[in-house]
Amino acid sequence: MKTINDAVVERLYKYMEEKNITQYKLAQLSGVPFPTIKSIMQRKTNNITLKTLMMLSDGLGIKLIDFLNDPLFDSKNLDLE
Repeated sequence: MKTINDAVVERLYKYMEEKNITQYKLAQLSGVPFPTIKSIMQRKTNNITLKTLMMLSDGLGIKLIDFLNDPLFDSKNLDLE
């Protein structure tokens, strides 16, 4: 099973590919420091905060609800322990 962090990374890759932006560009657009984004994408971050998710969503030009509106985030698909 996937973790919440895995689901976040998958969604970030999806939107970054759609919008043709790099991690560095996402850092510039979102205000989230590049090392933080790099850590998230390398799955080294254990707990991503709601604030960070909101900032990343804003940087991607989407609403947080749209970012989270995916079966990846259904509790039955996640390892919540």
